[in-house]
Amino acid sequence: MPSRNKPEPHGIADQTLVLDNGAYAIKAGFASETPQLDDCKVIPNCIARSFRDKRFYIGSQLDHECKDYGELQIRRPVEKGYIVNWESEKCIWDYTFFNNDAELKVCIKCFC
Repeated sequence: MPSRNKPEPHGIADQTLVLDNGAYAIKAGFASETPQLDDCKVIPNCIARSFRDKRFYIGSQLDHECKDYGELQIRRPVEKGYIVNWESEKCIWDYTFFNNDAELKVCIKCFC
């Protein structure tokens, strides 16, 4: 009798993604037997808009691309432990996990 189990591709599907979606920051990384400090990424869980140039910063863009924090309007999708703005949270997750420029890129094909 043939096996119905599909063979899984090697690579990222063999790793476990550990995710803590906090109100202030998203802590994420891949689990390993010998964890290192570099294995975990801390990404701001917010969307910010600059008053000066009307530009939006999503998650880790705030740390890498923003030069002036004084003129930012920051919105957080989580309040008191509850997600109150699902559209903003989805936007942050999409940028964080599926964008080629993001720090923690996850291949969506591996989770199908």
